Amino acid sequence: MSRRQFLLLATSFQGGLAILALVIAWLLNINPLDQVRWTTSAGAAGILGTIPMLLVFAVTYRSNLRPLREVRCFLTETLGPTLKDCYWFDLLWVSFLAGYSEELLFRGVIQNWVTHWGWVTGLIVGNILFAVAHAITPAYVILAAILGMMLGLLFECSDSRNLLVPVVAHTLYDLIALTVIRRNYLRQSPENSA
Repeated sequence: MSRRQFLLLATSFQGGLAILALVIAWLLNINPLDQVRWTTSAGAAGILGTIPMLLVFAVTYRSNLRPLREVRCFLTETLGPTLKDCYWFDLLWVSFLAGYSEELLFRGVIQNWVTHWGWVTGLIVGNILFAVAHAITPAYVILAAILGMMLGLLFECSDSRNLLVPVVAHTLYDLIALTVIRRNYLRQSPENSA
């Protein structure tokens, strides 16, 4: 897949998720956009909230456990060839779209709506759906569940449940993860070692 095709696919898919989130929100009569408040403290909380997620990424990405090696190989072999041609601003764009659209859907709509039955129920249901949506391998589902739980807690524990906090954390996490995957692919690729 070329860089252009990748960016078009990612933009279409993530944009579609944002539209889906807004349609579901409209059907449920909630407005998740009311929960996005652009404040310095929310941005800072999102950046700080990325730290434990990156620790999970670092431990799992360097692990020699077979299921985690399979995840690493899958990501490197599947995304690496496309990411190698991407610029940093391409990765930032894709990361922002994923962070915004997925948080809008899973935290802003699903978790928010299910919270009518308690915040723990909202956290669990939103996170289960988030993990299932990332069903690449069983190990990846577990990793997505762990990261989704962190994002859900960032939303619940933020000042007045500000969706910007998990959006910033998700975006920054994805940007760093995609950069690491790209770098590792370039390092391992025979055509780049000459």
